[in-house]
Amino acid sequence: MRDMSHYYGLIEIALTFGGFMLFIVWQVRTLKRDIRAREAREAAERAVARPQKAD
Repeated sequence: MRDMSHYYGLIEIALTFGGFMLFIVWQVRTLKRDIRAREAREAAERAVARPQKAD
């Protein structure tokens, strides 16, 4: 069996990069969810603050 120890650096770089990419995806999804929730909350607050006129 071949000695794989000379690949440890590449393996570490690949795992670190993969973890970094997963963290970015997670943060972007959370940010988008929070933005949607804030926009919905602000729209509800505007609807309560300015009730529509009834004809």
